[in-house]
Amino acid sequence: MHHHNNEKIFDPDFLSSLGPGKTITIPVTFIQDLTRAASLQDVLNVMAKWIFHLFSAERVSITIKENEDSLTLYSVMGNNAIPMDFLVPIQGTMVGRVFSTGMLRICDDLAQSADLDCEMLSRHGMGCCMDAPMIQGTVSIGTLNVAHHEKGYYTADHAMVLQCLANWLALNIQLHLQIADMEQQACTDYLTETANRRAFMNEGERRLILSRLTDTPFIIAILDLDHFKRLNDRYGHVAGDHALKAVASLVKGNMRQEDIFARIGGEEFAMIMTGGDSEPPFSVLDRLRALIEAQVIEYEGESIRLTASIGYSSSSPEDGALSTLLKRADDALYAAKRRGRNRVEFTPG
Repeated sequence: MHHHNNEKIFDPDFLSSLGPGKTITIPVTFIQDLTRAASLQDVLNVMAKWIFHLFSAERVSITIKENEDSLTLYSVMGNNAIPMDFLVPIQGTMVGRVFSTGMLRICDDLAQSADLDCEMLSRHGMGCCMDAPMIQGTVSIGTLNVAHHEKGYYTADHAMVLQCLANWLALNIQLHLQIADMEQQACTDYLTETANRRAFMNEGERRLILSRLTDTPFIIAILDLDHFKRLNDRYGHVAGDHALKAVASLVKGNMRQEDIFARIGGEEFAMIMTGGDSEPPFSVLDRLRALIEAQVIEYEGESIRLTASIGYSSSSPEDGALSTLLKRADDALYAAKRRGRNRVEFTPG
């Protein structure tokens, strides 16, 4: 630890120098609460709540790196001196210095500080504060901060506990972000970046139940690119992939945000439209069909044109599962193929 005017500064390695005899005690219920936290925001809130108790703090906050210049406040417990979602600049603030140097700092007297965040705390009756970097591996991802009304209240022992908790929190945050990323990947078709079959079935089941409860229309459509095999044979698979991407982004750009669009097979896409709309489903789908027909896909000097056959069905109260509806939409798709392709057909429930 070394002093710098009004600040005590702790190197990141000060924990390593404490030796094996040093322990910290954490209430079992704290661990329990953390285990139950389902989302990243829950983790942050549980952490803030407990640190508030453990440090008899007046205020606890957690910041996470937003971009190169700023940190965002994600959780605040107690005194609201700096409001939630406030973008804290990294330059000219104590949290910014802690974040960029990766060193815990204690400001003994906030009234003496020229830092923006310290001034805000001081104005709201805080006397001192302690900010710890959240370090994961060698990277700082944010800060964990406590403030108290008494000047000079926080000690080296407090610093040790806060730094341990900050590192532990960093690990939790990292894990949550990784899980979210894995879930995102597991639900996304890698090529067209639309939902994949698994995500489509899950979300479809959920929305079907919702449409029953709210008694609103539920439409499912299957879109199949006509003679796609010929395109692959003629231009090659890379061109085929390029065409799939082009069609997917055309459809995504011309549908309602709240509807679902997924790639459920090789050249097969599916769509769920819920909630009823001023525009009837047939005209929505026929418009998409016309857009696909009009689209010219440029690929390595070739102009590729495609058409799509679309079959759709709507749910009726008797429908058991999503699969029943999918089967009906599939029957409609076969009818569209049989009747000359590049058209939209409907199978009633």
